Amino acid sequence: MPDDASQFLLPFLEARREGLYARAFDAFLDPIVPVPRAILSHAHADHAVDGHALLWATPSTVALYRRRHPDWNGAAVELAYGEPWERDGARLRLVSAGHVLGSAQVRFETDRDSLLYTGDFKLRPARTVPPVESPPSAALVLETTFGLPVFRFPPREELERRIVAVCREAIAEGETPVLLAYALGKAQETAAILTEAGIPTVLHGAAWKLLPEYAAAGTALPLSRAYETGPPQAGEALITPPSTSRTPMVRAIRRRRVVYLSGWAIRDASRSELDADVLIPMSDHADFEDLRRHVRQVGADRVVTFHGFARDFARLLPGDGVAAAPLLEREERPPEDP
Repeated sequence: MPDDASQFLLPFLEARREGLYARAFDAFLDPIVPVPRAILSHAHADHAVDGHALLWATPSTVALYRRRHPDWNGAAVELAYGEPWERDGARLRLVSAGHVLGSAQVRFETDRDSLLYTGDFKLRPARTVPPVESPPSAALVLETTFGLPVFRFPPREELERRIVAVCREAIAEGETPVLLAYALGKAQETAAILTEAGIPTVLHGAAWKLLPEYAAAGTALPLSRAYETGPPQAGEALITPPSTSRTPMVRAIRRRRVVYLSGWAIRDASRSELDADVLIPMSDHADFEDLRRHVRQVGADRVVTFHGFARDFARLLPGDGVAAAPLLEREERPPEDP
């Protein structure tokens, strides 16, 4: 890791093998291995590994973590958005990341300095998560999954219209829409979009089992049912993770129209990789322009980039008048939810 990235993290964070370490709180941020004390930004598997002895997160993230790790026997402290936690002269609070249910950015501050760790985030509004916040901070640790100019996504309204239109067209032609969407976040958001359009959905078990947490947060999906109750019938759309695209679950549907919902769908190669008929670049992450916008809104004068195209995005920021360096000390892992 470049020396300037190390300096940008101070005094709040330092890079260790397990991940970013917050010394004042004696805890790691989204550590990649089980640790005694963890602060979790959200419940996706690449940020919330099983086995932590004690974790801090939003109530929804704690509930989702328990649901996804039913044998976990650790302890959890729930922090609501905006609730302060003070220790050793530093203050911490969680603010909405707009990514998936329960997702949070972590803001550290002292009387003289401040730092915002984004975790995964997006600026575009959604039906199933509260709007993102961009609290002013002197330093910013920025997730850059889509940190190249090629990743510019259409407006949210256009993406939703395309999803509804392709489903209605497929149903009218006697086909079953098969929407490839990640189990936590995108599956429930897609089901909410189709519910509003009056299109019933069948959810893969990995997505269906999380609905109690969504219901507790105020998201109702009355037109959805579990795949375990039977495969999709005429007029229903199937929502299932991309990893199932070549499984019997999907291939048994003889007349199907497969739709890949992901930021990676901006790449034509995704069509052959997933046997997809339609590519729609719907993402739970910020695209290139929204990454730049978040930097401006936060107003940080030093930025550390991580995940995805961290090095490339860091090289671009000086052109916007911002000092930046990539954080590359930890093994790059593909995001669960692009």
